[in-house]
Amino acid sequence: MAIGSVSETVSMALDGLVLRQQVIAQNIANLNTPGYTPQRVDFESALQNPAGGGPRILPDTLAGVASGPGGSAAALSHQVSELADTALRYQTLIKGINKQLAIMQLVVSDGKR
Repeated sequence: MAIGSVSETVSMALDGLVLRQQVIAQNIANLNTPGYTPQRVDFESALQNPAGGGPRILPDTLAGVASGPGGSAAALSHQVSELADTALRYQTLIKGINKQLAIMQLVVSDGKR
């Protein structure tokens, strides 16, 4: 896999994670809104199949099950765990990018610090 395609994939993953964070925030903000359907972002399938397009926003059926009467605490818990997972994935990608840049900087400087 070429470096260009790796950076494009990482960029697409970061964009998908940012969109996921925005959708989760919207889900949390509308948790008690009657008739609101929680959403989720699927971009992993787009990463596996580049011809499949970009991230898609879909109904979050698991959150919908938890959001019935008395289920707002369960729905909130689900959304918060999704938010934490998204943040960890984003941080991991950023750390990987930083390591790759440090290696490239070392190569460019011919190993001199």
